Amino acid sequence: MHAASVTITHVCWVFNFKEIIMNIVMLRGNLARDPELRVISTGDKQTSVVNFTIATSREFTRANGTQDKITSFIQCEAWDSGAEAISASFKKGDLVMVEGSLRNDSWEKDGVKHSTLKVRVNNFAKILKTKRSDKTETNTEEAVAF
Repeated sequence: MHAASVTITHVCWVFNFKEIIMNIVMLRGNLARDPELRVISTGDKQTSVVNFTIATSREFTRANGTQDKITSFIQCEAWDSGAEAISASFKKGDLVMVEGSLRNDSWEKDGVKHSTLKVRVNNFAKILKTKRSDKTETNTEEAVAF
């Protein structure tokens, strides 16, 4: 199987922003650690949830001409069958892409209020790494459907 290349040249979305609220996030980066799968019991129902962190980097040139890079670590979570698939197929260092929405979780512990912003993952994919040779490209990892 050969890796395909897609170029998007133009995208135009027209919205009436008075009527629509959007909360869509797409991230591409490397897993900073292995995903952590938990099973939550509520009554007689059990639900899977996985938490993981994606490291995304932005490279830029400073005013003095030096190259620099800033890495952000974004907390993500997925639920149900998505949680189980991510836990089974993602590992630290994998290049992945996720789509989801931002969620603010808040809680109180020992009288202190805490909050964190995370991405609730709806769709995900492991990005295939390819080995390039003079004549062929070969996929070296399995993909999870986006």
